[in-house]
Amino acid sequence: MFAIGQTVYHKTTQHSGVVEESDATVTYLRQPNGVEIDFPTKDLTATPPATAGAAPPAAAATTRTFSMRDITPEHEKVLSIVPTRTLQAVAALWERQPKAKRFSTLNPAQKLNYIADVTEIPYKTMRLHIGEPSHLGLLMARGLAERVARAASPR
Repeated sequence: MFAIGQTVYHKTTQHSGVVEESDATVTYLRQPNGVEIDFPTKDLTATPPATAGAAPPAAAATTRTFSMRDITPEHEKVLSIVPTRTLQAVAALWERQPKAKRFSTLNPAQKLNYIADVTEIPYKTMRLHIGEPSHLGLLMARGLAERVARAASPR
């Protein structure tokens, strides 16, 4: 168990936060952007990862870009569980770009590529949460919030 107020880190993702509540099985965190999220306690650690606060290595930062040849029924299923509000926010960002066509006219590969880029959630992570659309929605909301905050901040 972790102490309330302690900063903890997920062992395999880049999530971290301050403990709001913790027991032997579940720990509830408040992330830096204010979103509350829970993880199995066994998946968390008090030790920051070596890359915490640092830019990911170039190999880790590289994401795969899909083409229509890559799209399978599994990709379509992942696309179908993206929360409606997330799709609306992503579509609005897409359509604000100069000379952008309607988001709805994009093929599934283009949509998945853009969703992964904007939310900063790679397809592999989306696929892992295929049975947990609400958790996926929280992850995507965090990425969207950070993207919007960066876009709004003066340079």
